[in-house]
Amino acid sequence: MNNPHKNARTTPHIRALIVDRAIRQQQSIKDIAHTFGISRRTVYKWLARYREAGDAGLESASSRPHASPRQMPKQWVELIQKMRL
Repeated sequence: MNNPHKNARTTPHIRALIVDRAIRQQQSIKDIAHTFGISRRTVYKWLARYREAGDAGLESASSRPHASPRQMPKQWVELIQKMRL
């Protein structure tokens, strides 16, 4: 998923620049954050994701939850749909 929302400060390209400046150019986290208008925490987040997954870790991920524990059981949904018809 490579479709950041309209107000996103970082894109995969910018994230790659962040990683490059931190790892290869040895710039300080504070300077990188200031340059891109993001927090130091965000810089650390993208560095951690890069270290964990490489370039793939810099791509945008889905914000959909992994589980929906309060979701109605499938059988109930099907029953309700039948009753509506």
